[in-house]
Amino acid sequence: MPDPRMRDRPGQGRSRGMDKTSVLPELKEILGAMIFGAARPLSSKEMTKCILEVAENGGAETAAFRNVRENDVAAALEELQAELRRGKPGFELVQVAGGYRLQTCPSCGRWVRHLLNVQSRSRLSQPALETLAIIAYRQPLTRCEIEAIRGVNVDHVMKTLLEMQLVRICGRSDLPGRPFLYGTTQAFLEHFGLKDIKDLAGIDPSLFKKMEKDRAAGSEAAGGYRQNRTAPEPVSEEREADEDAVRGQEEDREREQTPEQEAREAEEEDVEEDIEDESLDDEEDGKDEE
Repeated sequence: MPDPRMRDRPGQGRSRGMDKTSVLPELKEILGAMIFGAARPLSSKEMTKCILEVAENGGAETAAFRNVRENDVAAALEELQAELRRGKPGFELVQVAGGYRLQTCPSCGRWVRHLLNVQSRSRLSQPALETLAIIAYRQPLTRCEIEAIRGVNVDHVMKTLLEMQLVRICGRSDLPGRPFLYGTTQAFLEHFGLKDIKDLAGIDPSLFKKMEKDRAAGSEAAGGYRQNRTAPEPVSEEREADEDAVRGQEEDREREQTPEQEAREAEEEDVEEDIEDESLDDEEDGKDEE
């Protein structure tokens, strides 16, 4: 007969992982509570780290979780997802933006919106969707490259996408004038329910083919843009002001980010600091010329 004391010491004598028979049910509860209480999607790595830190400092009550590994968390999350699908409680556990979140089932949306007296999520205009698709598939790229593909001015559309935090400034191009480079954000992944930007590889990019066929001149300009461009991209004061305002909004958003996300964007912050320094140098040079 197995020693009942072993239930209080999961993982002893095991080379990896934990005693799933004794801890898995409680682990699922903990993970569900963490995801429910979080304001953003949580990755399995983040949840594993949190569980181990609490287990290390929580004494005997949490000692059973000291052997939890990320594969244990992943298995518990899969079981939790399956239970929610079977139980149909009106919400589900989904993977999005590199993490997990609980969200209401789409079939229940109309009742929830009526209860909360909110309108459906505002839809992006066709020009905004086309511009966002270009950025998503070809990032990073400059505003002029976007305009060359679309064949029209995108100032208003870019302002909207920046304000919605679906795109962001991710550096400077090496082209003359060093124009801004744009890319998508975590909010973009959450908005479209994507786990990772790599998921775009499975989406039919026919939109680009149609756009480039309809705007052949724009496509040709985009194809030779990097080789043939010789003049710096003009940047209006209004555009600079819009982008400065968006960077301020991104700073507020970054305060809520995890250490892992902060480390991933540290290099981008350095680029923005260089941009600010160069702007100051440009102003000083302008004064000297006057």
